[in-house]
Amino acid sequence: MNGTKSKFFNNLAKRKNYSYLRFDCSGHGNSTGVFQNLSIKDWYLDLVNILSFLKINKNIILIGSSMGGWLAILYSLNFPKNISKLIGLAAAPDFTERLVWPNLSKVNKLKIQNKKIVKIKINQNFSYIYSHKLIFESKKYLIKNVNKKYNGQVVFFHGSKDLSVPYNYNENFLFSNHFKNIHLKTLKDEDHSLSSKKTLVIIAKDI
Repeated sequence: MNGTKSKFFNNLAKRKNYSYLRFDCSGHGNSTGVFQNLSIKDWYLDLVNILSFLKINKNIILIGSSMGGWLAILYSLNFPKNISKLIGLAAAPDFTERLVWPNLSKVNKLKIQNKKIVKIKINQNFSYIYSHKLIFESKKYLIKNVNKKYNGQVVFFHGSKDLSVPYNYNENFLFSNHFKNIHLKTLKDEDHSLSSKKTLVIIAKDI
């Protein structure tokens, strides 16, 4: 909730006189929950339940970053009449199956299958955590298995130097039936965060 992008969109919404909602999914940021005990199911239900509780059900510009992009895509396909525009920022739908599992060693795959936790250190301050629940419960929410459509405007932004989600990761949507009106935009020299001032100004033009 306190990231650069969240704060930027908060200020943008104030300037445009839009209502603005941001939240930390369970096990993230300031929200309760243990990450390794959760999956896409839990985080998607966070989104569904919050919007339902607040009775937000029309004219939504839904913005999802990375994993949040997966959640936003799920919501748009399941509740298309609620959404006026879907924006993905390095959106990573189905990342557990397309990005994580293929790149795990046989040893780590076996650990996860035996319901052990695998931690892969990215840098001195951060490690990815992979659990049996994350990998296998999320299978029920893979976008490739969702036979639904969203006909509103879709814009996906990617950075050409994104080392986590390749810039062409969502090109498959150009050939699927999920979206009728989709635009893929690659931002040169940007990384996975898509948080530079220049990039945020570009993204703002689509909001």
